Amino acid sequence: MIKHIFCDLDGTLYHGGIENEDADAVKEIEEKGIRFHIATGRIFKQADVMTRDKIKLNGYYICENGSYIHDSNHELIFKGTIDDEIVKKVIARFESDSAKIYFKYSGKVLLLEKDKLFNYYSEDYIIDPDFINRDSFESAVGNIGIISSDIEELSRIELYLESEFSELLDIYFSSEHTLNIVPKGVSKRKSIERVCDILNCSLDEIATIGDSPNDINMLEGIKYSFAMENARESVKKSANYVCASVKEAIKIIEKINGVE
Repeated sequence: MIKHIFCDLDGTLYHGGIENEDADAVKEIEEKGIRFHIATGRIFKQADVMTRDKIKLNGYYICENGSYIHDSNHELIFKGTIDDEIVKKVIARFESDSAKIYFKYSGKVLLLEKDKLFNYYSEDYIIDPDFINRDSFESAVGNIGIISSDIEELSRIELYLESEFSELLDIYFSSEHTLNIVPKGVSKRKSIERVCDILNCSLDEIATIGDSPNDINMLEGIKYSFAMENARESVKKSANYVCASVKEAIKIIEKINGVE
């Protein structure tokens, strides 16, 4: 029986907002005793704002692709950040004419300069051109991001950073135009496992729903994993079900549980 659902936001539950039918489906499934959780690349502040008008979340918020976990009372229960010296090394090795680096730091998004492409994802950020010159980042960098409209350049940067830091960091596409850099072993999947330990449930008692490459690790190997039908083929292949919406995924979960 499925007892918990872990769901991505952007491109999955959130499409410029949460559809009423998806919000209603979440409410109904929780009334049937299944707890709903968020697993997103967003910082906690953004995840809270994106969900609170439509969903009264009773579950956990897995944010920054697993770097931070907050409980339903918004208390921080886990932090997995990048060592300051490694952050400095990534900064020193990053060089590009068409890509820009940004940081998720202490629950905020920091850009070195304004970027129109970044505004497509969010306008909730701080401009701090001197951030990279700090002596200390206070062990508070959960993610380093790289954004560009040049996919080939992002692929080049991905390969280069993997050659330099693969033993210390995980580097992958989190969307079509962004690379995500996190501490080795920090992921949505690992944080889901942490939450499952707290809740005393097995991975066979959860469902995961996502649409992007950064969701693959929380879809692969999960019996009840759902990919959105407009996701990349690599994402769909990592899931056991493909559906058009969160509502459709929840309907399938209800059938699996026999609680329609």
